Amino acid sequence: MSVPLDEIPDRARIPWIRLRDELQVILANNLVALWGHGGTTSHDRPLSGDLDTYAVVDRPPDQRTSQRIEDAHALIAREQGVEWDAWYVLAADARRPESPPHAFQAERRDTSWAIHRAHWLAGRYVPLYGREPAEIVPPPTWAELEVDLRRELEHLERHVVEGDDDPYEATYSILNGSRILHAVESGNVVISKRSAGAWALEHLPDRWHEAIHAAHRAYDGQPTAEDATLLASAMGPFVAMVRNQLPDPDEPSAEARPRWSGY
Repeated sequence: MSVPLDEIPDRARIPWIRLRDELQVILANNLVALWGHGGTTSHDRPLSGDLDTYAVVDRPPDQRTSQRIEDAHALIAREQGVEWDAWYVLAADARRPESPPHAFQAERRDTSWAIHRAHWLAGRYVPLYGREPAEIVPPPTWAELEVDLRRELEHLERHVVEGDDDPYEATYSILNGSRILHAVESGNVVISKRSAGAWALEHLPDRWHEAIHAAHRAYDGQPTAEDATLLASAMGPFVAMVRNQLPDPDEPSAEARPRWSGY
């Protein structure tokens, strides 16, 4: 069962309705489906954050139509004070298990495709228009989910290597790292970042708890003055710890991998 739109707070519901109405005009019968998803649809939703949105279209929009879509996103973002994380995919690609390319930005590919499908098929989405996910997307296998989990971990590792340890990236790394650990332990990827952090507080050693509490505060836009420093110092060790729990299939031992923190 999906999440009803009327249960979504106004800060997300109003922009989503605006976008739905705009896309119906811009795309007409080319729009197959529109879903809201991500943390905003969870029962323990953050106080702020991007609006994760997925649109399925029959045909690739031409350049003029693509620009109208981008302009609609920008206008709503300015007027409603929101940030979008929106994806557009072709219906034919959405029916396949392979990671789909963006419908009008071909250089982009959804590298969390299996995880997204798992969330949608578990009911973690808001139906905004058209067909339901179960009518379009195939259920993910655990092997596909493992690939996406490794991609997510590699994304976190890249930020560590490049020194991107600002509060936003550090918060994302700690909470999403917790979500990866939960998935490895439980075999279930359907959990919010906040719930994953709460799970980590129950299952990880005390040494990580201060950083997880700081990540929760930053996730809600309410960090303390000390949280930025705490999160930056914890980010590398935490991501390295997650790596030890999820070795690459061609690297049964993670001992040879670089340790950026020296923990």
